[in-house]
Amino acid sequence: MPKRESHRRLKIVRSAIREDVLYFALPALLVFTAGLVVSFIVGPGSLLGTLLELTNQPGKLYSLSWQNILGLGLFVVGLTIAVIAVVTLRGSYHSTLVIREDHRLVTHGIYRYTRHPVYLGVLIAIIGIPIYNSSLYGLVIMIILIPIIINRIRMEERLLIEEYGDAYREYQETTSKLVPFVY
Repeated sequence: MPKRESHRRLKIVRSAIREDVLYFALPALLVFTAGLVVSFIVGPGSLLGTLLELTNQPGKLYSLSWQNILGLGLFVVGLTIAVIAVVTLRGSYHSTLVIREDHRLVTHGIYRYTRHPVYLGVLIAIIGIPIYNSSLYGLVIMIILIPIIINRIRMEERLLIEEYGDAYREYQETTSKLVPFVY
């Protein structure tokens, strides 16, 4: 009974929080942490340190290797995509798998091209970290996040179909799941 009361108080209509934590949050956190540690131990530099250095001394960009530039570019592009997606969602964005009373199905903006641009942006950004650091082992570990995120997409889409039914199924038919025009 306490769970239903807290859901009612938070205006949660549907949720998959337990499944989300068990099958997404914990594995993703472990893999991401391992990927970061390996990327920074094996790789020669720190992505955050470079970003701070470039804001203070923009001319230093010329001293970066092509791996540094590619990794930095992927990181920035990925974060940009994720931020644009979250801003487009406005009040419908939640870090856990819940649908609240005021939740709206968003199909405009970046959501015209992909149903899950936040995940796309996060994946691009986290792949950029080991590339920046020239860490093959870090890249392999970060790639393990792809099936973990695809599993979360499956859970999220099941929740959205329960809530929106045919409207969400039609949206699925007209947009890519993750990578625009590809998948």
